[in-house]
Amino acid sequence: MTKILILGAGIEQTIPIKLAKNMGLKVIAVDGNIKALGLRLANVGISDDIKNVDRMVDIGKRYEVNGVFAHGVEIPEIVAQVAKKLNLPGIDPKVAENATNKLKRIKCFKEKNILCPKFLTAKNIEEAGENAEKIGFPCVFKPVDNAGARGVIKVRSKNEIENGFKEATRYSNANEILIEEFLEGLEISTESVIYENKIFTTGFGDRNYTRRSEFEPFFVEDGHNVPSSISTELKEKVIKTVEGAINALTINWGVAKGDILIKDEKVYVLEIAARTSGGWFCAGTVPIATGVNILSSLIKMSVGYPLDENELKPKFNKAACQRYIIPTQEGIFERIGGIDKAKKMPGVKMFTLFNNINKGDLVRKATNHSERFGQIITQGENIEDAIKKCENAMKTIQIVVRE
Repeated sequence: MTKILILGAGIEQTIPIKLAKNMGLKVIAVDGNIKALGLRLANVGISDDIKNVDRMVDIGKRYEVNGVFAHGVEIPEIVAQVAKKLNLPGIDPKVAENATNKLKRIKCFKEKNILCPKFLTAKNIEEAGENAEKIGFPCVFKPVDNAGARGVIKVRSKNEIENGFKEATRYSNANEILIEEFLEGLEISTESVIYENKIFTTGFGDRNYTRRSEFEPFFVEDGHNVPSSISTELKEKVIKTVEGAINALTINWGVAKGDILIKDEKVYVLEIAARTSGGWFCAGTVPIATGVNILSSLIKMSVGYPLDENELKPKFNKAACQRYIIPTQEGIFERIGGIDKAKKMPGVKMFTLFNNINKGDLVRKATNHSERFGQIITQGENIEDAIKKCENAMKTIQIVVRE
């Protein structure tokens, strides 16, 4: 029986766990949280540190696994190292590291002439102040070693440098932060599968930042719209840029998630990561819009099964809109109201609560993506229809907190 080791077993990771089991694979799932839902769904559930390479290799040897996989978790370098040590399919660990560390990645883009934001680094507040002035205000402070917008903050003036530096370093184990120019424009999410020297960009959608000012100085994305609103010509330009960035990082197998920004018809690469997207983009929004679920394809690749390229082609052309349930005030959590009504609204294809919040917990206004409570994804005949249905469903939801 073919066996796969899946690192991470939270609520979003239950999707690849179920897919792998439905494909007839034996799933060994590992998560640091002993209560992770996926541990109960897997054939074998193990609570352990998924960032400990040696321990993951030991588990892989013990169960004689045929592949290693992770979904929506910022550990591509761990997956790559474990796969290499077990002589299983995967990318080079150095490539995975360069596509994960924000500083190494953006340096690679600059060296390969991939258009990206201007950047400098800082190891202390004084250096942060000097280099922020060189970049110009507003600018963006980022930890080099985190994801999900954790520690990413807009610094609008000299007065915000100290707070910005503290916020970025709070989410980092590195000794320096990244300072980037702030670019404003339409932002795009992409997802590409790299198989047999070909790049298939299967996911392409507009990131929804219509609530940007509400969460400033933080960057909290409020879902996606698929298909994108941009022209066919501009979409082709974005895909070509994404392919160039993937090649610059020498990602020659697996998956690449892209964050792109379009400003004055110029296509900037903000990030390319050698992992699948979290936040249900590839696990929800894209499949609902196109019928393409790359998780099945990536699972096959991970255990060495051949891939039919037709799997990566759209099965239909619908529209999907995703919006998140996001806390907007601090207080003691009571409940989320309107759930049953929202689930029954026209067009609702997926409703998920994924933040483990209990009555009595202290909550705050979201500052990053990990603090979102849930999501709704709707399907429509066109994007306007999908957006309207999603917004109508969202109107039924109330996050109830008390002071």
